[in-house]
Amino acid sequence: MILVTLLRVCLISLALLAFVTKRLAFLRATVLAYGRLNHTADRPQSNLQTRLQRLTVPKAWFSHFYFVGLAFAAYCVIEMVFLPHGPLMYALRRWDTPEGSDRVDKTTVVISVCMIICHLARRAYESMYVEQASAQARMHVSHYLVGLGFYGAMVLAAWIEGAVSLGVWPSTPRAPPTQMAWRVAGVLLFIYASVHQYRCHAILANLKKKQKGYVIPRGDWFEYVVSPHYLADILVYVALCLVNGGRNLTYLCGLVWTVVNLSVTAGESEAWYRKTFGREYSAAFPAKRWVILPGFY
Repeated sequence: MILVTLLRVCLISLALLAFVTKRLAFLRATVLAYGRLNHTADRPQSNLQTRLQRLTVPKAWFSHFYFVGLAFAAYCVIEMVFLPHGPLMYALRRWDTPEGSDRVDKTTVVISVCMIICHLARRAYESMYVEQASAQARMHVSHYLVGLGFYGAMVLAAWIEGAVSLGVWPSTPRAPPTQMAWRVAGVLLFIYASVHQYRCHAILANLKKKQKGYVIPRGDWFEYVVSPHYLADILVYVALCLVNGGRNLTYLCGLVWTVVNLSVTAGESEAWYRKTFGREYSAAFPAKRWVILPGFY
């Protein structure tokens, strides 16, 4: 219960922090923006803000999220399959309790682990061979650390609430299976969202290859949403929640964090488009577009 609770508390706390960051001038001027969004960020008003703003790493380091996540996922699978008494499983038995880890059945755990591995592998591939991060683009070190922690948490979320079904605590009653309809709906949504996210990332990458400056992306979900690749990311975690039949509270907390964090970033992207392209942007989408969540925002 300790690890499960810690993961949930951290994810909800990060969601609240992202919401607060959007509204506090001090944080807007130091940690909010990265990449091209630095052009719309508030300017530092003190030496402290300036020093904090300069704590950055290359934006290309985004790829670390996925490779580190994949490595951690591989290690978790090795312990679950081949090393049931490995360090991670031993630590759970020794210092944690089964409460909160008896919510998900074994088949659902296997599906969830496969899905998060597929997601991380695709994003790792895209970060290496599809996306074209500018050599000058930077992101705040806080984004980097949070990103590493988030994907590690999502790997843990895939199985930690089903640890009882994996035999970590053999004598504890196991969870009933998730209904097949939820699993099928989740997997289909996962595939659908993944395909469109890849397409949107390819559109952005092709623009960078063909154009020297910034242009307005068009095609696929860009016709309807300002940040469709963020929308697809949200749908990936909706899919994981569906596969778990809504029982996996850690994934639900991860979904809350994803929605809040990406909504804040998408709002900044919308402001950047309007500032950069002005009337051209309004003329390109006379009916306007949703920022990230069609029908809501």
